[in-house]
Amino acid sequence: MNDIATRFQADTANHTMTVLHDDGLYRHLRFKAPGNGFYWFDLVTWPGALSITGDVDGYTFRRMEDMFAFFRMSSSCGINPHYWQEKVVAGREGLRTYSKDLLNQQVAEELKEAEADYPGVTAAWEKAVGDTWFPDYDIEFEEGARGALDNFEFGTKYKATCSCGESKEFDEEFNATLWRHQDQPSGARHVTSVERVEGFRFYDTTDWELRDYAWEFLWCCHAVVWGIRQYDQAKARTLKARMRRAVRRLNPRRSARKAVAS
Repeated sequence: MNDIATRFQADTANHTMTVLHDDGLYRHLRFKAPGNGFYWFDLVTWPGALSITGDVDGYTFRRMEDMFAFFRMSSSCGINPHYWQEKVVAGREGLRTYSKDLLNQQVAEELKEAEADYPGVTAAWEKAVGDTWFPDYDIEFEEGARGALDNFEFGTKYKATCSCGESKEFDEEFNATLWRHQDQPSGARHVTSVERVEGFRFYDTTDWELRDYAWEFLWCCHAVVWGIRQYDQAKARTLKARMRRAVRRLNPRRSARKAVAS
């Protein structure tokens, strides 16, 4: 989130506000850098809703009658995407996107615990997702990441057990099926059965959350808060100027003396 905050400041460094409409809860504000259309955005409100549209993405929020008041209250400690996503009624498909960082974080936690029982499992995973074992699973995309998780295994053994009681473990099932213990003294043939001994696998990966907030959504959250702040500051300046004019009208002599003194 800190990266997005820094990016937003850079993207909007030259933005200015244009009030296209301002009538109570009906507002239309445009934020744009003079001379270009990069990262421009509009804030539009009507009773019970706020919509942000522009060069980055678009979302509509619903929560209370005056949505400017809602964002003022709930942004006192910064943007709050966890809460605000619940208020999105349009643009929900763009809230979250696959995150390789989340994948790596969860995989690292699982492998850290597994290393004690399966030494080398971390290196095996790194090798597996690098076009050596899993060329069909590109973890840059969610579908490939979930395929790699489902198909990865490490330390699986195949235990061949002879009818005489002897046994031996193999890494490959084919080698295990070929193994036979020596013939019994009676001359009876030895019969071998093969058992798959499960190694390390990832379990319950369908429950893994591999989607994080899209940068576009976080950017727009910053835009809403920043845009409302620009609006409020402009309103405050206008009110202050009106009060000064009112004071001058009420005390014309005092205003004249101050002007002469200055």
